[in-house]
Amino acid sequence: MHSNCTKNLLFRRCLNKKIIQADTFVKVFIETKPTNQICLACGQNTGRIHDYCYQTIKDLPFQMKHTYLVLRKRRYACCCGKRFLEKYPFLASYQRRTLRLSFKIIDLLRNMRSIKSVADDTNVSANTVIQRL
Repeated sequence: MHSNCTKNLLFRRCLNKKIIQADTFVKVFIETKPTNQICLACGQNTGRIHDYCYQTIKDLPFQMKHTYLVLRKRRYACCCGKRFLEKYPFLASYQRRTLRLSFKIIDLLRNMRSIKSVADDTNVSANTVIQRL
C-alpha cells in the first residue's frame, strides 16, 4: 500500500505498525505514542503505563474491502490506585466502530436507503443500523 494511502487511512497521533491485505478485508495495526494522561478520579497527571490490550475496530471500506483497525490500547495507572484507558478522538467509549463509520451510516440513511443495504455496505448488522436511528 502506498504511503499516501496509509496517511489518508490513518488518524492523527496514530502510528502504522503493520497492514494485512486479503481478498475481502484490510487489517491495519495501529498504536499511539504514550503521553501523560489526567486521572479521572484524582485529577493528577500520570504517565505510568499499567498494561496493553488489542481492540479490533470496524472502519469505512477501503478499496472496496472491509477495513478493520487493530488498535493497541494503553491502560494507565495512577498513584491513587485508579486504572483507566487512554482516550482516542476517533473512537467513542466502549465502541467497536469508528465515529466516521457511524456518521457514514447516518448519512446513508438520510438518502432513504433500506436498512439492509446500509448494513451490507458498511459491514455492520441491521440491528446496529437501527440503533443509529
